[in-house]
Parts: sequence; C-alpha cells; structure tokens
Amino acid sequence: MPRTLLAAFGVGLVAALAALGMRASIEASYRDVEIVLDGPDWEALAIREGADPLAYFARAREHGATAVAVYEQTLKRLAEKGKAAYIGGGQLVSHSRIEPLAAPFRDLVAGGAARSGMLYIAAPPELLEFLQTGFGEVLGAAQVRRTFGLLEVPGLLEELEEAPLGYMPQDLAPYVRLGLRPVLRLRNYPGIAAGGLRAKVARLARLGRGYPVVFDKTEVLGYAGLIPETAAALRSAGFPYGRIEVFSVRRKQRGEDQLAAQMRPNVIRLFSLTAEELLALTPASVRDKFVLAARERNIRILYLRPILPTAGNVGTQTNLMLLDQMVGDLTRFGLRPGPARALPEIRIPPVLMLLVILGALAAMALSLMLLGRAVGIVVSTRFAWTLVGIGIAVSLLTMTSGPWALWRKLLALGTASAVPVVAIAVASPHAGVRPMIASLRTLWVASVISLAGGVLVAALLSGWEFMMAADVFLGVKLAHLLPAILVGVVLATADRPPRHWREGVAQLWAWSSRPLLFRYAAAALVVGLAAVILVARSGNFGLPVLPVEERLRTLTGDLLVARPRTKEYLIGHPALMLAAAAAAVGWRLAVAPLAAVGAIGQAGIINSFSHIHTPLLYTAWRTGNALVLGSILATAGLAVARVGWALVSRPDRSSRRRP
Repeated sequence: MPRTLLAAFGVGLVAALAALGMRASIEASYRDVEIVLDGPDWEALAIREGADPLAYFARAREHGATAVAVYEQTLKRLAEKGKAAYIGGGQLVSHSRIEPLAAPFRDLVAGGAARSGMLYIAAPPELLEFLQTGFGEVLGAAQVRRTFGLLEVPGLLEELEEAPLGYMPQDLAPYVRLGLRPVLRLRNYPGIAAGGLRAKVARLARLGRGYPVVFDKTEVLGYAGLIPETAAALRSAGFPYGRIEVFSVRRKQRGEDQLAAQMRPNVIRLFSLTAEELLALTPASVRDKFVLAARERNIRILYLRPILPTAGNVGTQTNLMLLDQMVGDLTRFGLRPGPARALPEIRIPPVLMLLVILGALAAMALSLMLLGRAVGIVVSTRFAWTLVGIGIAVSLLTMTSGPWALWRKLLALGTASAVPVVAIAVASPHAGVRPMIASLRTLWVASVISLAGGVLVAALLSGWEFMMAADVFLGVKLAHLLPAILVGVVLATADRPPRHWREGVAQLWAWSSRPLLFRYAAAALVVGLAAVILVARSGNFGLPVLPVEERLRTLTGDLLVARPRTKEYLIGHPALMLAAAAAAVGWRLAVAPLAAVGAIGQAGIINSFSHIHTPLLYTAWRTGNALVLGSILATAGLAVARVGWALVSRPDRSSRRRP
C-alpha cells in the first residue's frame, strides 16, 4: 500500500479526533433529562383511585418528575367539567319544540336568530371572552360573534368541539406552584390562518417563556402551508420544539421534518410509549426503554404515561416506584433529571473537515487498489491520488454552494464500505502462525483499523442535524452488506490474483461451468437467507427483535453498562477469528467465506459510530465490550474445537491390538 495514502489516512484520523473532541465537550455538558408526566392520563389515574390529582402530582414531583404536559382547552373538555354548554342551531330549534330551553338559548330561538350550521355556546362572561378569542384565532375573528348572550361560531360540531383554544392562566399555575414545568401540547387546526397562528402563539408567550412545545395528534401546528410561520412564532416566543422519536412511519407527525429544520437548533428529542405499548410491557421493560433512550440516543425529554392498574397491582404505587427507578438509573449513568434544553450547534472549522475528508478519500483509494488487484485491474498510485484530488475539489464546491450534507453522507458511506476491506486485508495472517495467536491478532488489528474508520465517519457526520437525528447516515443496509461482498472478492483471489481482468473473467466463467453440488446449493441458500436477514434487520424500520435476543440485550446491558451489538460479538468477531485460524493452518477454502462473515463485525464497528445521536463515550464503550466479549467467545470456541479435533484424529489403539 502506498505510504502517501497511508499518511493521508493518518492525517485525516488526527483531524477526526480533533473534531470529535469538540463534539465530546458538547455531549458532556448535555446531560439534563426532563421527566414529563402526561397530565390528563395521570390525573385520570388519581381520580380512578379516589385521590386528589394535585396531591398525586406533588408526590410524583417528590419521586423525580420534573414537568407535566398540559393540553389546550377545547370546548368538549370545558363542557365535561361543567364550565360551558353548546348546541347546534338546527338541534336547538328541534329541542325547543319538545322541551323548555334555558334562558339564553330560549331567547335566541324566540328571536328567530338560531341558524342551522352554527354552534351556540353558553358560558360565564370571562370564559365566553376566552372562547371568542380562541375561536377567533383558529377561524378568524370576523367569523365569531356574540348574540343574545351566546357565542355563535360557524362550522361542524365534530370539528368545533375539538378545536384547540389555547390556555387560561389557571391551567398552568397549579403545576408551576408544585415545581413542575409545563409542557405545552398544541394541536393543529386545518383552517387556521397566518394571522391567527401568530396571535395564538403570542398569547401563549404571555404565559411564560421556555416551555417546550409537543404537538398533539398526527401533525404539527401550521401543517402544511404555515410551518415557516409556526417556526418563527415559536422562536420569537422562546418555545423549544419537542420532537417525538418514532420507529415507524405510521407514528411520524406530518410536517415535523420541515419544522425541525426551521427550528434549528431549538429542538429537543422526546421519547414516549403509547398506551397500547405500555399494556404489553412490564414496569421493568418500560424503565429500561426510557433509560436506554436517554443514554443511547440523546433523548432529553422522557414523556411518561402511567402504567394502568391491573389485578393485584395498585396503579399509584407502581408508577411512583417506576419514577424512583428511572431517576436512580439516570443518575447512575451520569444523567441529571431536570429541565431539558436544546442541543447547541457544533461548528467544526472547514479546514479541519477537509482534512477529515482527505483521510476518508485515502481509505477509499486504498480499498479500490485492493479490489483492483483482486479482479486484475491495476490501480496505480497516481490514479488513486487523482481520484482523491477530485474528491477534495467536489468537497470545496459543495461546502460553499452545494449539497454539503449529502456529500458528507456519501463520503461516510464510501468510508464505511471501504475500511473493513482494508482492515481485514492488512490483518490477514500467513500460514504457519499459531492459530490462537493469529486469530486474536487478526481480530484486534482489523478492529483497530475499523475503529479508525468509525472515527472518520463520526467526524464526517458530526453536526447538529445528525446529532438530533434530523438527518441520518445514508445507505445503512448497503454499508452492512457491501463490505462482506468486497472482502469475499479480495480474499478469494488473494493466493493467485489474475494478471488481467480478462483472466479474471475467464476464471469466473470456468468456475461457473462446474456442476452444482447439493452441498454448495444448500450453502448458497443459507448465505442468501442470512444476507436477507442482515439487510432486513439493519436500520430502524426492519424485522423485529426476537424475544430471546431482547433478553440477551437486557442481560448484556445490565452486566456491561454499554450493551454490545449482537452482530459484532456473536457473529462477526468469532467468524473473523475462525477465518484467521483457518488461514494459519492452511484451510484456504474456508478463509474467504469466514472472513466475509467477519466483515459484518467490522462493518458493525463503523456503523456504531455512524449513529451520531449516540454519545461518543457510549459508542466507544459498547465497541470495546463487543471486542472483548467476541474474543472470549471465539477463543473458547477454538479451544473446544482444538480438543475435539485432537480426540477425533487420535488413532484408535484397540484397532492395533493383536487378536
């Protein structure tokens, strides 16, 4: 390998470490986690058990809760509390024919002013003023008027009774007095105009500043045409946006990507479990999911709905114990329960980023040279440096006036695909070395090189949008599968590389003309199925985790603090050690297939660092755990295999006895 390219790779690695040092300092100060109670659900739990809701919230505050989610007032909610009454105009006339009406409604009908298609609301004067303001914001002030002491609002009953009307000061004051920060649950209304939206948020700002905003239902406020106005109004009011983390497209709120981009950096990531999900989980599983979200994914708002009481399980005490355990776990892992804040911007100097890109391009060039040798195409050092120069030029162009984030994602994908090939090629042992030593050396040398590739990828993607999961690594499935294919190609021709690409094609054609044995067909079927599972399991939207794997994850997470990745310590690392042992004893046919599986572990190391929303310290810890655990498991397996082979190959003494 050309020393100049290796030196460029080293320069890029040093620059990447410097960039990650800047990121680590921000992550170290970003440790406050807000535990938010869903107001209506916790209030309903208290009422169900005959307790005073405010007293229950006070107890929850003592057990570690820091905030409470308060929903906007709606006409339906006010009517359920006996504060307002409403009825449609047509229905009002019908009722007047069969029963006496209350005074305001009676006067309206008697005056012949009741109109179909209108909703009429009766309430005390101060509440009626609040309702007129709220409906004026979502419908337009000209659409709402007073008549006969009632409020007349045009529209359909089903829409109007659920229309978001804002907050009254007394909605938030009791929680503030308890020391719980209000979190505003706002809801979009399709017919709201820009002026009404600005007036709505301005009225919310008079309640206080700094309250996180979390949107209710399926879309953000202002979707679809007023999202810029929503972002500007929220920024002006000092309200950060609490963005809900989702693992299925179905749960994603419409307009959230656009709003998050325009609210930058005033965004806080939020994790919650739906009521349906809570029913299927134990309290211990609920706690683990919330704590893991805060530790692994920069989640800083934990939105907690109560676990509903079941037979033999008292709801209040169970939920307070859950709070205690969550707070204890968060504190044990260095997180602080308290008011959440937005993640500040991370600004890496352009020169430093260009040096990181130089290292990434050098890694890709080295991999290209190895691949060219394997297929009979000579890639000269001059040509490799020409490609690196073109990459630097494209980087300069995109940095100034182009898709800078997309280019960095492409570079990260190329690095993640190329470095495992270089790592395994460099670490591959020669025949004649002791198998156990060769196995451990190969795994650790390759993993150190892959770790360097992971550092480059992490530096390439270190930015606010990636740390907040507003943008993600590109091609995660390809980055898992491509290294295995490339490693198999490189090692398959390592002993006798073709002198020309035509020779490589001829060898492939000759190989394809051989009869297909059943054992090879079965092996190909198993490999294909494994590849499909690998691709389907990678990324956030794939095959679900099996129950046994879920238990294994929980066990390793509890024992090792940072949960190692299964595909690394249980599949990739042992396979790479087996490949090295096979090479050491001269079983050449087994080397390439085992090394290809081993590339899964090396790709997994880099993939861990591509999860930019995971803190660096946690990623490094889990990578080390997987490496140590994989080494132990593979060493034990090799020792057992060695003993078994010795027993099988031992001569049978009984067969040599004389009759």
